[in-house]
Formats: sequence, structure tokens, C-alpha cells
Amino acid sequence: MRLERFLAAALCLSAAVVGCGDDDEETGGRTDEQEELDAAIVDAGEDAMDAALDAGRGADAGDAGDAGDGGRESRPGAYRGYSERVYQGYALSSQYVPVRDGTKLAMDLYRPKERDGTVTKTPLPVLWMHTPYNRRFFRAVPGAEPGLSGEAYPGAAAKLVEYGYVVAIVDFRGLYASYGKNVGYNRGEWVDAARLDAYDITEWLATQPFSTGNVGMWGCSATGGSQLQAATTMPPHLKAIFPMSCEFDAYPFGVPGGMAPASGTPTRRPPNEVPQAERNMLAIPVDGDAGVSQLAEAITSQAGSLDNPGYVPFRDSVAENIPGRPWWQQSSPHTYMNELERSRVAVYLAANWDEAATKYGSFFTLNNLRNPTKLVVGPASHCAWFTVQRQTGFDITVEELRFFDRYLKGIDNGVEREPKVYYYTYNAPAGTEWRASDRWPLAGERRTPYYLQAQGGLGTQAPTETTAGDQATVDYDVTPMNLAQKGVIYQTEPLARDVQVTGHPVLDLWVSSTSTDGDFVATLQDVAPDGTAVSYNVQGRLRASLRKVAPAPYDNLGLPYHPSNAADVMPLVPGEPAKLSFDLLPTSQVFKAGHRIRLVLTFAEAPTPRVTPAPQVTLLRDAAHPSALTLPIIER
Repeated sequence: MRLERFLAAALCLSAAVVGCGDDDEETGGRTDEQEELDAAIVDAGEDAMDAALDAGRGADAGDAGDAGDGGRESRPGAYRGYSERVYQGYALSSQYVPVRDGTKLAMDLYRPKERDGTVTKTPLPVLWMHTPYNRRFFRAVPGAEPGLSGEAYPGAAAKLVEYGYVVAIVDFRGLYASYGKNVGYNRGEWVDAARLDAYDITEWLATQPFSTGNVGMWGCSATGGSQLQAATTMPPHLKAIFPMSCEFDAYPFGVPGGMAPASGTPTRRPPNEVPQAERNMLAIPVDGDAGVSQLAEAITSQAGSLDNPGYVPFRDSVAENIPGRPWWQQSSPHTYMNELERSRVAVYLAANWDEAATKYGSFFTLNNLRNPTKLVVGPASHCAWFTVQRQTGFDITVEELRFFDRYLKGIDNGVEREPKVYYYTYNAPAGTEWRASDRWPLAGERRTPYYLQAQGGLGTQAPTETTAGDQATVDYDVTPMNLAQKGVIYQTEPLARDVQVTGHPVLDLWVSSTSTDGDFVATLQDVAPDGTAVSYNVQGRLRASLRKVAPAPYDNLGLPYHPSNAADVMPLVPGEPAKLSFDLLPTSQVFKAGHRIRLVLTFAEAPTPRVTPAPQVTLLRDAAHPSALTLPIIER
């Protein structure tokens, strides 16, 4: 498809949100219809926001925060009497901002309006998001019409504009309407010239007439990671960030368990990656670019961008498509711990229990940074905070307001005096699902081994047999939907009482195989009396040849750490026992009385190289090889 068609599609998409009128006169600024659309989107979000602010939605957080002080309340999910809506709607504008090497990045600005409809001249704190996912539009629900990113992207910071904030959203270098070459797609901020883009944008925002000089950041997933990346560059005016569902150590996020695909296949292709041709079609020109000549120039400048680093199977792998330092080291926040702490940036982390490898990062970031830190963990999937609000009433945007009020406006609302962790527990008694803790892991956890037993049993009695094990043939067609049919199951008897598991399970698994390698995947499930099985993404995995355990370069909460460098490969010796120790993703859930705790073991996932004939695996469970799942039990 020719460039002209890309540009025509982009321009039409910009108008299509309000009705693509072929006879409309092109202008360089915002149309009346676009302004009306903005107002409608704001109105749609106001009622929910007000309900949380005025009525104090959200479950009791114990002693957290400040309540009852002259009608004021500040605790997780509830906030009133400290921050008022003083503006009415916002004006959305866009422009290019040059960074130090002259590359121009496309920026959207949401600025609050006074009651008379004029844009306020009062300097305000600025919240911004650095995104690879289109600064203008975001589709919050698959299949739905896209909304403005400021409203539809998780965190919806545009809802804070009326409370006295300016919001900015910036396309990554080399993506959508920004100039330059992108290297690494949604991890491109770590590479080459892009490394200091966030620094330059932060400092530009801090020096504008509309800014007080206090700058914060928000966003989820890649736009959570871009906040940590920004903090590693230590912009003087970056005071607080709110990164949701992003990694601390990029390797277990990108290659969970070291389970890379066969050589010749890109190690990790983001599941939501938008091809460059489609990005070009969706790119939105900035204001004043009526003829889209600047957009055309920007797209032309993106030629030669590299979306994927290529094959990087080990922690010390150098990206085959991107020369330089080892890819996972270069793009891991933990590599820059000194810089993160020297930044003195306050950090409010967020994750959800029912998400995959992105769940890891928040817990490790919390425990490794000495900056002011907090963590909230909700009961939904990756970045699904609108779902959390709909199901529990907890509004993450209220938390953003409390946090940024404290660290960007200096409002003494008690945020920093609350317990550091606020988390949801599945199946807890009604009204007690949301809980608070001063630390993670919880102080009262009792790590209890559940041993693999005969006939698929799982119990706390250690094995006494001299020789015992179960055999299975590797099935490469296993999927999340057929685990019970394809995997090997171990489960408890029906529980006599409720059992709360909160923390990080660890599996010590003794195996032997007819092959020199293999992938091992463990899934924790809650099985109801009717046989229905539920898992909240509580999985762990390990490639047997990368089973070596060593001290971690950071506080990994005492969990098994696998260096997973090329030199660490230890092939299995066919027929000989080997111990695999690995953790499962964290959880907080109550297994109800009458339910069973189930462990499902499978031996392949999508990246697993197929071997013919399929190997035979033996799961050992005797006195000399006591395979066990250790669960963090909480007694209440």
C-alpha cells in the first residue's frame, strides 16, 4: 500500500470518531465536533469518578490513611475532602516537541478549562505517558470503538485534569506520528538515542508556562515500563510515577523459565504488536498539519526501524538484530538500581493477580527500591483496572489522584503513612476481600510443603517409599483449555477448612527423562466439589537445561533464581534424576472447605521445540527425591 493511502486512512480515522465527512473543510486545529466528542467522553467518566471521591467507594483498609477528619477521608479506593474538581472539561491539542538530537516527538496535551470555557492560565502539575500504542486512541475493550487514550487507557489520567492537572501523551520515537527510528518496538525507549527521550520530554514539560515544574507519569504494561526507564535517566523534575504491570527483570518476563523457541524464531514477539504498516495508517497528525506533510515526513523517517531484537534465548544473549550490550540486561530496570534510587522518585506500583509474567515486576520493584513505594494488587487480568472497578468498586484513578496530590501538590493526605501493600484476596469473606500489609511477603506466612503422593495425591506428609514415581509422555498439543486432559494431576483431599494462600508458591520437582532437555510447567488450581477448576494465572515454568540456581543480583524474595546464561546450560542425562526448583507466580486466594488444591504438571508450551518420538518423563516422589509444592499459608 502506498504512503498516500496510509495518510488518507490516518486523516479519515481522525475524523471518523466524530463522523468522517468528505466535504468538511480541513483545518490545522481542533474542530467543534472534536471538542464536543472530548466533552462527551469526559462526561461519561465523571459520574464513576465522583462516586469514588464523594462516597468513598472501596473496601475498608483497616487503619490505612486518614478518615473522619472534618469529613475528610483518604484511604485506598476512597478520597474526599482533600481534592476538589475546580475545572470544567479540557482542551485537547497536539504538537511536535524536539528532543536533544532534533528528533520531533508527537505529543497530545489535555489542559483544563475554567468555568467560562477558556483554558486555564494557572500553572499546574503535569502527568504524562510515553507510549508505543498510539498517543491519540486506545481500544479499552476488544471489539469496541477506540476512545481517547487519556480516557480509555488503563489509569485514565485525563479524568484528573479537572482536579488541577495537565496530562500529556507522547508517541515513542519512530512509532505512529513521531519522527525517527524505533528499535525494539514497545521496549524501544531503552535503546540508542531514544534512551534520553523521556528525560527531555519531562524537562520540556516542567518548563512550560502551564506547568508548576512538578511532573509525574502514569500508564500500564509497556507504558509502565517506560516510566521506570524514564526514572533511570533521573530527570530533575520527575517527582512521582505510577507504573502498572511492568517488569523489573526483563528476562523472566520475556523468556519465562528460559523456555525460548527453537533457533531462528524471534524469542519474544509482543502479543499486541501492531505491524508498522498498520501503525502508519493509524497515526494521527498534530494540530496545524492540515496537509499531513509533517506526518508523511515522520513516517518516511521511520524507515529502517526494527520491531524485534531477534533471537535472544539466554539472559546474556546479545540481540542479533541490535548490536550492543546483552538485550535483557540493557532493558531491565534492575540493571539501573543505583539510578532509580538516586532519582528519589516516589513509586506507586500496581498489578493484577490474573495476569501472566508482568505480574512479577511490581513485587520485586517494591522490595528492591528504597524510594517511597506502594503497591496495589487487584483481582483481574493484565491492566484490567476498569474490570476491577466494575466488579469491586475500586477505582485506580482515585489512587492516582491521592498519590499525585501528595507528591506533586504536597497535600498531606496520609498516603505515605499507610501500609505499603493493598491487595485483593479471592474467595475471602464478603467485605474482607481488600486487605493491607506493611510488607511483602506477608509477615505471617507459613511455608508449607505439599508432597506429590501416590495415585495423584498431594499432602503434607513426606514420602517414605524407597522408589516411587509417575511416568508421562510429553504432549505438545497442551493448551490452557485442556490441562486436565493433557497433564499429570496431583491434588489434595477435600479440605476440612478454609486455607488461605498468599504469596509465592515454589515447586521442587525431581524428574528424569529419556531426553537431554525438556520444559516443565506447573499450574495451581482451585477445584470445587463439582469438579470445576479455576486458576488465577498461578503458573511457573522451567527449561530443565537452565535449572542451575545461583544467588540473584537483587532481592528476589528468597525464590529460586536461575542465571540462565549460555554457559549455564546443563543437559539432562537420560534416565538420571535431576532436581528442578522454580517459583509459581504469586497469588492471594482462599481455598474453601470442601475444595481441593490441585497441581497440574505439563511438559510443553508454544515455544517448546518438538522432539520425535516424544520423550518419556518420570516424576519422582520417593524419600530420596521428595517432590513438593511449597505454599505460603496464611493463618487468620
